[in-house]
Parts: sequence; C-alpha cells; structure tokens
Amino acid sequence: MNILITGAASRLGQAVAEALQGHMLRLMDESPVDLPGEGDTVDVPAESDSVEGSLLDQDFVWRAVRGMEAVIHTGEPPQDLPESDVEREKHLLELATRGTHQLFKAAVEVGVKRFVYGGTLDLFRPYPDDVYISELWKPLPEPDMPAMSRYLGEHTAREFARDYMVTVTGLRLGTLVCEEEVAGQAPDLLWLDYRDAAQAFKLALERDASDQVWWTSRYAIYHVCADLENPKYLINQARNLGYAPVHNFAANWKD
Repeated sequence: MNILITGAASRLGQAVAEALQGHMLRLMDESPVDLPGEGDTVDVPAESDSVEGSLLDQDFVWRAVRGMEAVIHTGEPPQDLPESDVEREKHLLELATRGTHQLFKAAVEVGVKRFVYGGTLDLFRPYPDDVYISELWKPLPEPDMPAMSRYLGEHTAREFARDYMVTVTGLRLGTLVCEEEVAGQAPDLLWLDYRDAAQAFKLALERDASDQVWWTSRYAIYHVCADLENPKYLINQARNLGYAPVHNFAANWKD
C-alpha cells in the first residue's frame, strides 16, 4: 500500500514508519526526514521517499498526496515552532484545522479512501483518576493549545467521513514515552509507548468502511494507551482492532 505519513520526523512518525515496513511510504514533515538506510532493520521499498514542506502550503500538500492510497496524519507538531507563545499557539491551531483540512481534501480529490488521525487522551485529564473512561465519555478540553488543537483536528477529520465515502479512524493517544526511558519514574495512567502507538496506527490502517452508507460507520474513534491493571482509560474498543500493547510499565507500578 502507498501510505503518506505526516509528522514523519517526530519520534512517533519514525515508529509508525518502522511498523509499516514492507509498504511504500512517503514521509512528510516540515523538517528533513531520512529514509531508513542500508543496514537498518526496517524493510522499506525503494520507491519510498520523503518530502519536506508545510501542511499550510496547499500546492505542496496536493503534490504530496498524489499516488497515495492511505494517509496517516500523526498530528505531531513540527520540531521548529515559533518562539513567541502567541505565534506558537496560532501555528498549532492553523496546522490542526486548516492544515488537516487541506491534507484530507487534497487526498480525497486524488482518490484516497483510508485516513488515520492521531488525537490525544489529554482531553479527559480533568476527570478524576478513579473513573473508567471509554470513547462514550464527553471530552473536557482545557484552554491548552496543544490538546485543544488536536481536538479541533479530530473534529476536522471526522467531517470528511460525514461528507465523503472514506474511512476515517481517530486514535486518541496517551502520553508518548519509551518504557525503558521512564524506568524508575512515578507511573502515569496516560503513558503509551511509542512502539505500541505505532502498532495502533498500523491496525487502524487495516480498517475499511468506505462503502458504508451511514457516515457513523465510516468514522470511528479509539482510545490508545498502556494496558494497566487499574486503568483510567479503557482500551476495549481498540482491542477489537487487534490492539495488544506490549509495553505496560509493570516495573513502574511495582515500585
């Protein structure tokens, strides 16, 4: 499958690319992205490439989606954000809304049928830790632009499933960390290992409901985090995709 991955220079983007070895990948980011080279364990076809540009550049986006069969929009912000708080928040907002719209619209126009969007579980932080939150719970986004922008991007992506015969799968991700790197730290109910997040993106990509009449069947949202003994965020729906996290921070919870 020909797959476009946004935010490909980010750690999440790199993990997703590794999980999708064997597919023809187009890695897209505002920063340069190196394809896996000789000697790497990642098996990426020679036709894979990388493109450098902004989601806010309509012409660039249109060129980037040509020849693609699926789009994975990680939602990860670019590495070089403006230093000014106001400009940084404005840029995040534009990327999540106008950028997501331009990406999905261009992809629809060239015939892409499968889309995966990376959102955030930060939308539920205001809830107490002694509740079990599923996809049926109402998000309570705080006035924090990183989380709010991802939520607005999620809504932007959802509208394409409403308006077009395409499959849109939203993944609300926990706080991305590497299990080995947080050893000895106090555990967090939101933790999600990059490698397990990549597994979820790969599984979401296999979902195809583009021929469904009702848009609510073409769109689906899943919560994705570690599998904990006493969780706050339920991952039962993601399990239906085949999601089975491997990195569950057991050592942190024993300390």
